[in-house]
Amino acid sequence: MAPSELQSLLGLPTTLVGGYLGAGKTSRINRWLENPAHANTAVLVNDLGSINIDAQRLRATHGQVIELTQGCLCCSLRDGLGEALLQLAAVPRRPRRLLIETSGMALPLRVGEQVRLYGLHLENILLLVDLERIESLWHDRWVGDLVQRQFEGVDLIVPTKVDRLDPAQVERRQRWLQEHLKSLRSCKEPAPFHPGAEALVESECWQRQHPIPRQVLLQWLASLDPALLRLKGEVWLEEQPGGPLRLDRVGERVQLDQSPQRPWRDGESRCSRLVAIRRSGSQQQHWPSEEITANPMPVCP
Repeated sequence: MAPSELQSLLGLPTTLVGGYLGAGKTSRINRWLENPAHANTAVLVNDLGSINIDAQRLRATHGQVIELTQGCLCCSLRDGLGEALLQLAAVPRRPRRLLIETSGMALPLRVGEQVRLYGLHLENILLLVDLERIESLWHDRWVGDLVQRQFEGVDLIVPTKVDRLDPAQVERRQRWLQEHLKSLRSCKEPAPFHPGAEALVESECWQRQHPIPRQVLLQWLASLDPALLRLKGEVWLEEQPGGPLRLDRVGERVQLDQSPQRPWRDGESRCSRLVAIRRSGSQQQHWPSEEITANPMPVCP
């Protein structure tokens, strides 16, 4: 039963957007929110790391964003979800809809169960699937089981990164996925739930209050450990001081904006902010060293 403080949110139409690390959840939500028909939509973002990069990216264009960074919703954040909903309930104007972006390590079905416990109306669960990487992720010895279990209970599968494949590859991988999902659903017993799914990964973050030379950044990106699953954030380059550049690394694929997508906002702290997600037990992330950049670079707590 929902606590009395959440009575104003009872029955609020809610959509979950799930998907493994780097599937494109934040980008897809941003595009969805650009539609005027989706005005007055609140967004709750669950991210790994003490800097919530996804929430910052959404807040840059859409105001009503509540962030959770303490861990994975489906594993440890029932209280955290309640606290986020209390923040939302305190907003004078009730939103028309709530979007919840889960972390890349979350099981959307488990998050959906929590949403219902708080009296929200869960309309659907969307799962974004990186079509370019799904086969390798499915068979990955570390996260394959988690990736497969993310398909449980979803209402709609949305393929992403299809622009990186030719039409024949898209068709083949969609057919491959359909066959494997049939096999997955034919299992007689559901796989046991492992509450510590978030323990499969560790996250750390880095901030720097001075601009970085582009060449230093590119050299560092080329030296990254293969155990690094995800890197995301914004960087401040010496050569382009007008605003931050978005940086994303998924697997071996790196994407760095060629020019700032936005100017620095009034009162905004000018700095680079990056979050790295790596396999638990793997070597701690090597950030651009003080010797290379000649400026201190604190790792955030």
